[in-house]
Amino acid sequence: MKKNILLLVFLALSFNLIANNPQIDSLYKKLINMEDSLKAELLNELSWELRNSEPEKSIDYGLEAIKFAEEYNNYEELVQAHSFIGVAYRILGNYSEAMDYYYKGLELAKKYGEIEQEGYAYINIGNLHIYQGYYYNALENLNKGKEIAEKLDHKRMLGYVYLNIGRAQMLREQNIEALENFNKALKLRIEIDQVSGQPVCYKYIGDIYLELGENTLALENYRRALEDVDKNMDKDLYANIHTKLAKAYLLIGNYNMAKTNAEKSMKIAKEIGAKLIIRDNFKILSDIDLNTSNYRMASKHLECIINYNDTLFSQQLSEKMFNLEYQFEKQRKQAEIDLLNKDKKIKELGLRRARTYNSALLIILGLITALFVYVSISLKHRREQNKLLEKQKEELDNINKTKDKMFLIVGHDLRGPIGNLKSLIEMLLEDEEITQDKNLLETFNIFMKSVQSVSDLLENLLLWAKSQRGEISFSPENISINTIIKRNLQLFRTIADHKGIKLTVKMDDNFDVLADKNMLMSVVRNIISNSIKYTPRGGSIDISVERAVQFHKVSIKDTGIGFDNETAGKIFDTASFYTTSGTNNEAGSGLGLLLSKEFVERNGGEIWAESEPGKGATFFFTTPVSNF
Repeated sequence: MKKNILLLVFLALSFNLIANNPQIDSLYKKLINMEDSLKAELLNELSWELRNSEPEKSIDYGLEAIKFAEEYNNYEELVQAHSFIGVAYRILGNYSEAMDYYYKGLELAKKYGEIEQEGYAYINIGNLHIYQGYYYNALENLNKGKEIAEKLDHKRMLGYVYLNIGRAQMLREQNIEALENFNKALKLRIEIDQVSGQPVCYKYIGDIYLELGENTLALENYRRALEDVDKNMDKDLYANIHTKLAKAYLLIGNYNMAKTNAEKSMKIAKEIGAKLIIRDNFKILSDIDLNTSNYRMASKHLECIINYNDTLFSQQLSEKMFNLEYQFEKQRKQAEIDLLNKDKKIKELGLRRARTYNSALLIILGLITALFVYVSISLKHRREQNKLLEKQKEELDNINKTKDKMFLIVGHDLRGPIGNLKSLIEMLLEDEEITQDKNLLETFNIFMKSVQSVSDLLENLLLWAKSQRGEISFSPENISINTIIKRNLQLFRTIADHKGIKLTVKMDDNFDVLADKNMLMSVVRNIISNSIKYTPRGGSIDISVERAVQFHKVSIKDTGIGFDNETAGKIFDTASFYTTSGTNNEAGSGLGLLLSKEFVERNGGEIWAESEPGKGATFFFTTPVSNF
């Protein structure tokens, strides 16, 4: 009577959780008015129906079923209750407790001759080994279950066996064989009209097609599974199907549907505490975020995956340790029974134990040896790779040095002929006969511009090569920037006059700076040359210097064609060597401004440009003020 009252209180407390389900509600009403001797069966039905939707409640009902079954010697329900409790613990991810109840159920089934329940116990143990990744142990137990199912001609049990054999084959990537067994299981369940067992078959068939890259067939089977699954009673499977749908949609690039299904699965999985499904959904969401460039959310989801992996790893490790301890304890108890009942087997047991220890020792030594060989081979391979990389690096360095040396030799050899050609054209431009002939004068002016362009390019190339080789010495000194600018104006005055460009300088005072004279000459020369190149005939170039506390700022402003913000970002980019033709189709290499940037920064200053298309450009650079 006291047990009845406790049970009714327990059921009343859980009624709010199950009253929305007509099937559970009906079982609950029957349970209240049923005799105690018959309640184990109904409690087991409740335990089975709630295994996926509320596994904790399923365990509670199973434990109550065990009490009634033991009291009234209902051995079939006693074994079944252990199996159902094990299933609920497996869904919760508590594999150690699940395995404990499965083995207890197996022992009871053998003890009381419950052959059908013995078959289910073997299948449950094999199923759990699949979750733990023990392929051979899984098949060993599943084949025992298959023998019993075939002996009893039990189609429901046989369908369960084929399903789990297929799952075990998936572990070994035997996808074709697994697909065959899943179809066998589905066929049997359709034949016996086991509607509740069909969705899981469709789900695993979808998994195989997904693995084989047949995404359309995978989606078709997942949708079929979703149509047949009991959303309230089989939440674990329902969540799992949504996870697989999300993965399939992710693979075909439908990120919205993938996200919708992953989030739906996540919500259900959190309700029932299914950690593996939660982790898999976080993985899918992180992949969606990465594909849609949502890196912040991807980072958060990856952090969640790491946390769940740590939790699952710890849990699985403890479960494996528990299983080992359980097996060891089981063997120890069996040894004690043998010692108590059969003294004559003491020596045999001692020899068997010695063989076990020797085998274990040999296995350990073998593993250590294999590990040592693997590490040795890996280290040898790594050393060989390092030597090869060092050799390749040395060869590459030699090639670069040879290339740079040849580059400098060619540059120096070309400098003389180009200088002579330039002097010759200058002499011809001063000849009266040529100056009086406009056509000849225009022709030689074109020659002069071309030679000057080649000369500037050659000079920049030589400077760039020396800079890359680290051969340009840096010798800062106190110099007047006024002198630097005036010298450059003398160089470009003739070229500017030929193009009709007005050069003006505004310097109200003498500006002394601390800089390398040759580098500063190169900077000013390249910027003025660049401005002349992109300023049309009749334009102007204004040069000015502003005084500051620590730096003097030089600005060179032209009325040329200008450029947009995108071009402004390219002209100082060392990876691009960006250049365009001048207003008179003057050629360029892009090296001048890159050298200017390197030399300005080497002297401790900054360089930048401001411009708008069609409104000219202004180049600025700063250089440190002299110490004196």
